[in-house]
Amino acid sequence: MISLFFIKNIFSYSKTTTNLENDIILEIPKLSSLYEIATILENKNVINNKYSFIIYSIFSGYSKQLKAGEYIFSKDSTKKSILSKLYTNKVKLYKVLIPECYSNKQIYFKLSNYFTDLKTKKIFTEGDFFPSTYYFSKDTKIESLLDMMNRKAENNFTKIYNNYKENVSNILKNKKEVLILASIVEAEAKFKDEKKKIAAVFLNRLKVGMKLQSDPTVIYGIHKQVNKRNILSKNDLLINHKWNTYKIYGLPPTPICNVGIDAFYAVLNPEKNDYMYFVSDKKGRHIFSKTYKEHRENIKNIYKK
Repeated sequence: MISLFFIKNIFSYSKTTTNLENDIILEIPKLSSLYEIATILENKNVINNKYSFIIYSIFSGYSKQLKAGEYIFSKDSTKKSILSKLYTNKVKLYKVLIPECYSNKQIYFKLSNYFTDLKTKKIFTEGDFFPSTYYFSKDTKIESLLDMMNRKAENNFTKIYNNYKENVSNILKNKKEVLILASIVEAEAKFKDEKKKIAAVFLNRLKVGMKLQSDPTVIYGIHKQVNKRNILSKNDLLINHKWNTYKIYGLPPTPICNVGIDAFYAVLNPEKNDYMYFVSDKKGRHIFSKTYKEHRENIKNIYKK
């Protein structure tokens, strides 16, 4: 009798809202039965009667499709939206922004705020991840998120490299070398409009066999991350390591950070110029020169101010 009455009024029931005063985050454990799910919802005032919700779930055809996870229910949630959220698995998502020029060390540190265990079977090297905004649920495994970040980098960079590799193929042999140089450009250039110009300087240097002499590479070799606010000492420049481009010729063995599209594209599409040097103007931009004499004059003028 009660159930027959409910069936007749199922449409109006689906529109009824919760008894919540505020939004609530609720976790449905794995392998929970329909009865257990309804009980959890009732205990937290998301629904007012678990039996009514069970009957509604059965007659809606979704009673066996409700999924575990962490959900957000608002005070305006209807029974229909509650059921829909559970069978479509529309769980609470966490958001993390990975900025351009973050090293793997910095990325792992940031992700430690969300994951207690950062151990993975797969080994990722510097430059394997794509800086972007990522969304993930509470039950996401760290390896799954890192794989997603890695695939995004691989897909984006492979497509661009295949389209433009001929532009620099006489200087850079493969996609890895493009990525390494792009990471240096990423670390040096604060503004997008300077990336192609800075890329050209480094490519010009590689072409004639000059050392790159990039401060961020030295910083990375010491700290395994790039901090643009760090000022290097003369002693830092004398340290022997594989990333010290004041001492080695050519590219370092790995990227020094994770690279965005603009820096990678800039290396494959550099500005056509004869610049061999650049120096920071202490405001985030750079002054470029073709000769060492001009470069020394620029440095002198900047530090006079």
